[in-house]
Amino acid sequence: MKLIIPIPYYRHGGVERVIISLITELSQQIDQVIIVASPKIIAHFQSLLPNSTTIVYESFKLSNNSQEAKILAILNKIISIISKTKIKFLQAFSQEFKSNYSSNLILKQIINKYQATHCLYAIANRVNPPNVAIPLGMISYDLFWRFAPLTYDDSYIKIYDKSLLSWLEKANFVITISEKTRKDILSIFPQFSSKIKAIPLAGFLNNNEREKQNISITNKDNCIFYFPSSFGIYKDHLTLLKAGLILARKGLNFKIVLIGKETDKFIKGELSLSQQNKTKEYADYLAECKTIYQQNQDLINQYFLGLGYCDNQEVEKWYQNSSCVVFPSKYEGFGLALSEAIVRGIPVIASDLEVFAEQVELYQCSDLVKFFLQGDSQTLAKVMEEFIVNPQPKLSQQDIESRFNNWTWKKVAQEY
Repeated sequence: MKLIIPIPYYRHGGVERVIISLITELSQQIDQVIIVASPKIIAHFQSLLPNSTTIVYESFKLSNNSQEAKILAILNKIISIISKTKIKFLQAFSQEFKSNYSSNLILKQIINKYQATHCLYAIANRVNPPNVAIPLGMISYDLFWRFAPLTYDDSYIKIYDKSLLSWLEKANFVITISEKTRKDILSIFPQFSSKIKAIPLAGFLNNNEREKQNISITNKDNCIFYFPSSFGIYKDHLTLLKAGLILARKGLNFKIVLIGKETDKFIKGELSLSQQNKTKEYADYLAECKTIYQQNQDLINQYFLGLGYCDNQEVEKWYQNSSCVVFPSKYEGFGLALSEAIVRGIPVIASDLEVFAEQVELYQCSDLVKFFLQGDSQTLAKVMEEFIVNPQPKLSQQDIESRFNNWTWKKVAQEY
């Protein structure tokens, strides 16, 4: 098997960690993995992926002297003429046509160059599926625009629905990262059940991460609660903030550490949400966060640490030095941090989401996970207080290896 993985764009965070883990394992199981991306994205992934003769990189551009490049040059001239008409509909249509046509030409050229056998899009939201003569697939992480507790405009929902439908119609296979996400898709498009398979993610842990487990942090007498996730409305940092303040007013000894995009601003009261600012809930959510910050600034500075986006080493450092991972989300397509905590033997406090229950069943780890009613800060504070008073120890490395080797990234890649 020679697998092409186009990466038209990327964002730091959970999806990136999935792509890294999947490619790392696939590169050891198949003949070749061909990553197609911009030079900037290629450089980034080269810094994260292992050096391997099985992994090769190709830019999203055509060979200069190829017949396809000559065709694209003619198309560019035509579009340049169209752009001068100032007819917005025509301009938008021509630009989209050029983008799709260009991507198809590039992929065709790379498929022929490597004699590729399959094509998998690890990121596909709002990306048009290509026309390729080999089996085509995509990964679906969630349907946030439909099922997150946010109110998006109908036009916004239609854009994402249309993109997903085009993939379901054209792709040979669609992989969801949980059974819950599979059910969500089928609740909208039930006619595609035979194309969709759920393959859950695994906790991200390899030899390089194991070597970093000895990194220490000061104040280890503190109970450290850890939530690695970008700030967002349905991630529900607000409920965790409220619960933490309840505990802070009792003078308990703990720290809440937040890692992820915009969490540093969240702790400073400098709030913004670039991806959710068009929802009806946005203004009210941020207003409540700001009010709480203004009234509790000293306590927040004392008990909370917001680090913003951090690289994998920093994420791992805090996993290894945390006492408990707290996951208050109101919606997730999977919730990678729960599995990441479990395979490190770290106790978890999580909201009672169906997708979290899936992971507990997958790893048979009900003894490590305590659930609370999502959005209920009082209940969350109670569970956290119980942990502070009677902390649950982490599992030993021996226990981890004996209990959780049933589902690893190696096995995820085999399922793919």
